[in-house]
Amino acid sequence: MAEQDYEQWYIQGLQALKSADEQGKEAAKAATKDLSDPELRKIAEEGSATAARHAETITRLLHEAGGQPSNKPNKIMEGIRAGTIDVMAAANDPAVKDASGVASAQISLHYYIAAYGTLAATAKHLGREKEAAELKRMTDEMKAFDERYTKASEARANKQASQ
Repeated sequence: MAEQDYEQWYIQGLQALKSADEQGKEAAKAATKDLSDPELRKIAEEGSATAARHAETITRLLHEAGGQPSNKPNKIMEGIRAGTIDVMAAANDPAVKDASGVASAQISLHYYIAAYGTLAATAKHLGREKEAAELKRMTDEMKAFDERYTKASEARANKQASQ
C-alpha cells in the first residue's frame, strides 16, 4: 500500500510541476518585457523557452507514470508569480526593476531546483531510472540558469540599482 501511495505522490508532484512550468513560462514572458538589460532579457527569454520544454517533458513523464496533467494550479508558483508582479510594479527605476526581475527569477529557479531534485530522488526510489535522469538533467539546467542570473546581477543589475 505504501508503494502505491508513493507512486501517487510522485504523479501528484509531476502534476504540480506541469502547472508550475506553465505558470513560470507565462511569468517569465511578462517579466521579460520589463527588463532593460539586454543580457537579462536574453536569459529570461531562454528561461521561458526552457520552461516550455520542461512542461513537455513533464507531460510525457506523467503519461509514462500513468497520470494526466491536472487543472489544479500550483499554489507555490502562484505565490511566486504574484510576488514577481508586485516587486516589478513597485520598482520605478529601470535598474531597480532589473534587480527585482533577477531576484524574482532566482526565487522561481530555486523552487524548480528543489522540486525537480525531489522528484528525481523519488523516481529513483521507484525504480524509474530514466525518469530520474531526466529530472536530474532539468535540475541541472535550472542551476545553470541560476548561476547565469547570479553572474549578471553581480556584474550589472545590482551594481546599477545601488548607484
